[in-house]
Amino acid sequence: MLERMPALQSRDYRLLFYETVLGAAARWALLLGRGWLVFELTDSTGAVGIVTFAGMAPFLFLGPIGGGLADRLDRRRMAIGAGAIGVVISLVLGALVVADVVETWHVVLLAVLQGTSMAMVAPAQEALMPSLVKREHLLNAITLAGLARHGSRVAGPLAGGLVLATLGAGAVFFLSAGLLALSVVQVWRIRWRPAAPPLAAGSLARSIGRDVAQGMGYAWRDRRVRLILSLVGAHCGLTMAFDSLMPRLATDIGGGSDTFSAIVVGAGVGALAGTLALSQLRQEHLRGPMFAAVGVGSGLSMIVLGLAQTPAMAVVGAALAGGTQATYMAMSATFIQSVIPDRLRGRVMSLYLMLAAGHMAFMNLGFGLIADSVGERVLLIWPGVLWVAVFLLAALAMTDLRGLLRRGQFAAVEGVA
Repeated sequence: MLERMPALQSRDYRLLFYETVLGAAARWALLLGRGWLVFELTDSTGAVGIVTFAGMAPFLFLGPIGGGLADRLDRRRMAIGAGAIGVVISLVLGALVVADVVETWHVVLLAVLQGTSMAMVAPAQEALMPSLVKREHLLNAITLAGLARHGSRVAGPLAGGLVLATLGAGAVFFLSAGLLALSVVQVWRIRWRPAAPPLAAGSLARSIGRDVAQGMGYAWRDRRVRLILSLVGAHCGLTMAFDSLMPRLATDIGGGSDTFSAIVVGAGVGALAGTLALSQLRQEHLRGPMFAAVGVGSGLSMIVLGLAQTPAMAVVGAALAGGTQATYMAMSATFIQSVIPDRLRGRVMSLYLMLAAGHMAFMNLGFGLIADSVGERVLLIWPGVLWVAVFLLAALAMTDLRGLLRRGQFAAVEGVA
């Protein structure tokens, strides 16, 4: 196994891998529990869209700051502190539900706080990774991290769905807190320490704005990074912003919380299969055709999901969506990580996370608010059609994307470091 996945030879990376699995599973369970709780409280996809937006929006507003901090502070301690805050927030939400005093505004406020902690954890994780593996194993480490995140879409919603159906939403939030606590323990066990001491608070305050601007400037100057970031924003907004629509779809096709959980788990199974296949891909020239296939497939899967008339068909559509979308995102992250310098890694990857989560946040909010009026199916089908058109037009019009699809890697660009 270690020959096929060499990044796992590093003890510290294995601990980060375990942390990613546990933390992502906790967040998927949390997303499942929050969505169904708010739908039960309000019977409104608009309310589900608002709470989904609240959980994702901090990535948009705080992501670059988190990236700047990750390039300046002890990334390990940063991940531990932010993760611990997430544990407390999940416990508070669970207690409110069990005490039967929870209201929609409680869920929204705590989603904002939880999203803030996640916006600090994610850049620290991404920037920590290259310090834990050999340089030649970095791409394998990135792919395995994607496998962990997307594979947890099976474990988190499956466990959360079972708990939701038997013990209720409050128990889901306690489950999330437990998983987050275990993830924090994994990071605490990492032996790596930064070579230089962290900056003093005053020095940090003076430099953080300059650092964020430097990261943004690099991302704009390197047209390869700019291309991938632009496509990631469009992809996440048009094909991955359907969380707020799933409770209504599950209800319309004759299901309840069980069907809702099955749809979410179906997406996780697809994501696991897609990223596992990607982790075994060794021939670099095959990356281009695979990127094209999952790019187009991301849009087509949304059409299948939007046309579903039975729970089984919805689960199949969700599995196709999870497989293509997770693979597309993992490959996009790999392409970016392969060209950016390590000194800017935290800042540039925070922009990647900001665009991904930000577009999903706003589109989930918009879709949720109008779905009660126009129906959820049109908001699944037509954005999928639009994404396919955007991706194909970009492939025809942009030289860098055409080269990437042919060769499976970007050509070198002068003068962007």
